[in-house]
Amino acid sequence: MQQEIITFGHYAGVPIEWLVLDREGSRRLLLSREVLDAKKYLPDCIYASWLGSAVRSWLNGAFCDAAFDAAEQTRICHTMLHTPHPMGEEQTQDRIFLLTRAQVERYFPHPDDRIAQPNAAACRESRDLRDFLSLLPYYQGVRGCWWWLRDLYREPNQAYLVWSDGTFCGEGHYVNYERGIRPALWLE
Repeated sequence: MQQEIITFGHYAGVPIEWLVLDREGSRRLLLSREVLDAKKYLPDCIYASWLGSAVRSWLNGAFCDAAFDAAEQTRICHTMLHTPHPMGEEQTQDRIFLLTRAQVERYFPHPDDRIAQPNAAACRESRDLRDFLSLLPYYQGVRGCWWWLRDLYREPNQAYLVWSDGTFCGEGHYVNYERGIRPALWLE
């Protein structure tokens, strides 16, 4: 079955395409089709949390303001999130967020479906993504870009991410590395 794609907002001068993952009444859960940017989960490799992450602040601040006009922002739902954490569970209320590993497993059961390409504008802005793309010819089986998930691994300075082959980084990845961002949101 073909996944529904809608266009909503603009980032780096390009319309954003979103995959529709779920529906609840008039609301739709969306995930960007491409990796839109690359950011560090946290700038320092210290105890991490979704609540205090730099990527959460960026998504709900600078990204939201850059990607959506005032009318579009009113359509983005405030969502209560329950995020797995090594010390229990965190609860936050966000408009824009990253998916958890469990959500990715639910909506993309096959690793091939998790593979995402970086947006061209993201590659211009992120040295890390440019370096990654320049190395692609040297790797076997690498077809996409890595992207952060919001839940943390057992270690306090590591978070989960999806590797470029669609599998999960099984041991977590240090939070102070710049990795891909695929924003998610509930749209009214």
